[in-house]
Amino acid sequence: MSSGVTVPGEVPARPRPEPDEAGTAWLLARPRPGLLVAACIFGAAMIGAAVARKPLDGLALFLGLIVATVVAARPAFGAYLLTLVVPITSGFEKGFPIPNVNLSEALIAVVGMILLLVAPRRAEFRWQAFDWMLFAFCGGWLVLGLLDALDMHTGLSYSTIDPLIGPFQFLILYRAIAVSLRTKAERRTAIACLLVASVPVDILAFLQQTRAHLVNSAIAHVTGGSIFQTYNYLQFARATGPFPHWTVLAGYLIVILLIGFACLVFGVELPISRRAVGTILLLNAVALILTAEISAIAGAIAGAILIGVWAGKRKQMVRWLITGLIVTAVFGGTYLVKRLDTEFATQAGSGRNPFVPQTISFRWQVWTGQYFPAIIERPLIGWGQALPDTINWPYTESQYVTVLMAGGIPLLVVFGGEMVALYGQSRRQARRKDLEDSATPAALGNAVATLVVVLVPMDAIYPYMTSGGLPEPLFVAAGIAAACVYWGRRSPISGTESNAEADLQARAALAAPKL
Repeated sequence: MSSGVTVPGEVPARPRPEPDEAGTAWLLARPRPGLLVAACIFGAAMIGAAVARKPLDGLALFLGLIVATVVAARPAFGAYLLTLVVPITSGFEKGFPIPNVNLSEALIAVVGMILLLVAPRRAEFRWQAFDWMLFAFCGGWLVLGLLDALDMHTGLSYSTIDPLIGPFQFLILYRAIAVSLRTKAERRTAIACLLVASVPVDILAFLQQTRAHLVNSAIAHVTGGSIFQTYNYLQFARATGPFPHWTVLAGYLIVILLIGFACLVFGVELPISRRAVGTILLLNAVALILTAEISAIAGAIAGAILIGVWAGKRKQMVRWLITGLIVTAVFGGTYLVKRLDTEFATQAGSGRNPFVPQTISFRWQVWTGQYFPAIIERPLIGWGQALPDTINWPYTESQYVTVLMAGGIPLLVVFGGEMVALYGQSRRQARRKDLEDSATPAALGNAVATLVVVLVPMDAIYPYMTSGGLPEPLFVAAGIAAACVYWGRRSPISGTESNAEADLQARAALAAPKL
């Protein structure tokens, strides 16, 4: 709080709303009885109508209104809810449990928009280069998709427009997290939520190794995945967790691993102990091995090394690398050997290069035989969400091919600009030393920047950024890092600048020559 002492030459800080240390929003700070009464009457009427239609719908609406009220009153709780639930439910099938809607998307749309609406009007979280590039990508994905739909006369419907507005969820998620976590304790609690939420995912991955029909049937019901009945899965069971595919689980786990590792390396004091964080990372590492996704495992190892180098712990990296290799060998040596055997096994007369993995060889055949000719046909506008008749394999198997098919070369350039802007922003956040909490942005900034680097080759063989699992925790981490920089420069009580920054200004004012 301000001491009330005026320093000569000091420019008074612009008054701002007063979110207290718990993050009180305007709903409690400036209550409006008339508005609250009207909202209660309207909510009661909606609940009554829903109950008359179907009792379960009424109960769901009642619980939803309670959540919305709590989020509006305490924005940090909304950020915790998004952090806990959105990443691990991003693989759920549309329609479970909400008809025609994905649960994670619904949470982002409702909770995220509430958080943005109740943010203090003067607490303007200014748009940076990354924000604009992300918005440009979302807008390009939508506009080019609509143009493609109109050009090919496929018609506009819910099924056509829904995937076109999907990328906007990441923009909402990122900014909602950034404006809601106003104190150091809230931001570190959100990180803990992100890490702890991965434990049930790991347990589910372990249970899958028992090949219990009940486990896989439940996952198939929730995610809509049909991979459990394929020949490849029956021959070699790979963990998918609450996601429809093992690659999606691997993308989720690599984000959690690098964020947790960065928190340990940069000394972020979380509400959970360092031993608990280490245990969570071990569980995540074993689950990642059980996905047998070699690109993600290699990316996690390379990313951990890069984080260690940026943290100035080059000498310790050798010890950590040896430890990681031992863990990999103990928990997944036989498993990974079997995976490599399936990748490089050849059949007589196949004509396949024995030094090229089967998955890469298959992808190259699909790209050169089906997708590249289609991209060349419409290089500046793409195909939107429709596929030409010449494509038989409906999976692009690459993030870059996905973007080219959606919006051509212009959209790919925007996507590249978005990732470059995210890297630059994250590295700048990591180097900030003028904040009340410099350890948290250092950890998250370097973790996000590392993920951008390792995703360059990983995105070449799978669309990680548009397949769920990976982008949700990535944008959560980016949002927490942005909150560290924005709110860390100001007192969470009075809205003035932080004590360190105010002290520097006061000293400069006192040292100025007096006229």
